[in-house]
Amino acid sequence: MKPKLHEDAYPEGGIGCNNPALMKAQRSAVVELVKKLSKNLLTGNLDLLKVSLPVRIFEPRSYLEKLSDAWVYPRYLDAASACPDPVRRLKLVTTYFVAGFHRALQVWRKPFNPILGETWQASLPDGSRIFMEQISHHPPVSAYQIYGAGGAYLFNGTSEPSVSYRGSAMTTRSKGSRCVRFPDGGEVAVCYPTYELRGLIGTGVAHGDVSGTARFEDAAHGLTVTLRFGALDPATVGDDPLLARRRARALPRGEEPAHATAGAAPRRAPFLRRAKGEVAKRAALPAELIPRLKADNSTSTYLTGKAMRGLALMRGSLSAASAASSASDADRAAATAAVPIAACTGNWLAFLDWDGERFWTLDRDRPGAWDPDPGALPSDCRYRQDLVDLIAGDFSTAQATKERMEHEQRHDAKLRKAGRKALLGED
Repeated sequence: MKPKLHEDAYPEGGIGCNNPALMKAQRSAVVELVKKLSKNLLTGNLDLLKVSLPVRIFEPRSYLEKLSDAWVYPRYLDAASACPDPVRRLKLVTTYFVAGFHRALQVWRKPFNPILGETWQASLPDGSRIFMEQISHHPPVSAYQIYGAGGAYLFNGTSEPSVSYRGSAMTTRSKGSRCVRFPDGGEVAVCYPTYELRGLIGTGVAHGDVSGTARFEDAAHGLTVTLRFGALDPATVGDDPLLARRRARALPRGEEPAHATAGAAPRRAPFLRRAKGEVAKRAALPAELIPRLKADNSTSTYLTGKAMRGLALMRGSLSAASAASSASDADRAAATAAVPIAACTGNWLAFLDWDGERFWTLDRDRPGAWDPDPGALPSDCRYRQDLVDLIAGDFSTAQATKERMEHEQRHDAKLRKAGRKALLGED
């Protein structure tokens, strides 16, 4: 039985907003903003993180809460913690994050930017606990720690949202270091993909999609999963026999790729590709997250992934690389070549399989729900006055309170900067 796609799957890929009343209100507020900032908008220099947006477009939550929406499938990290096989462990860690990608687009409202020192803490039904804090005002950086039930794992890192706005489209990316750590010393470093939001202004359906690259690396075992989002075509298939065979089966001569699932009509389905040289040219992960390899380790194994986005299938492969232990470092690096050792197929809006084994299914695997800690610190974001006013439906007071808090934060930043200069004797 074919797995069902997300109920809001958009025909051309990604997730659509199927709430016309909400989008009408959102677009009205955006048009109001555009009129005030038309010059910056036309030049592409509009940074949403530095603009006091109308509260009408906000959801009554902080970015700290929003950030945790995707981290609600703890059973995959529990299973990874109990798994002695590093390859399967990395598959499970990858599944944990892929399963949550769609949840970043479940609410079509912007969260409030956290105030410096703001916190949030909550727990999942399984006993996992999360602690978050806004540790920098400019650039805005959020730090977080998730402790698995019974000490099964620790997922910690930082998030620095990068947001750009041009025309009716928005691109957002969460920069920062992330690492999943296990009691046996195992670590997996994580790099997130990019989210693209389109149709925010106009009469079409607003929709969001995933683009760019997601990467998961177990450096101690030389394992890497790379998921690249984009179109699969002859130029990008290259000499990868696995992708070439799958493209030949999926795309008969003269036909465009199409996919129909769960009774949906056939529709265009862009693929997610693997760029040439992705293993040899892996982007460096934060040094503090990558354990040093043993000097006598002459064999490395790489997991590489390819996927189709939106309504298409996800493709992937696990590959290995090895070199003679007697070779020099330079010769070894030159001789290293990727060799497929496994494959994944799936859809970030439906399911994920590794080597024919179903790891995640959207319509069957129920996510947990974060329950805010009743004994939270006074700095908890739920106590912010602008959020309290917005929840009460007092938009004018919420707007005034929000702008006052933003002004106070900018003023505090100036005082800290001046104090730092005085302390260091700077001009």
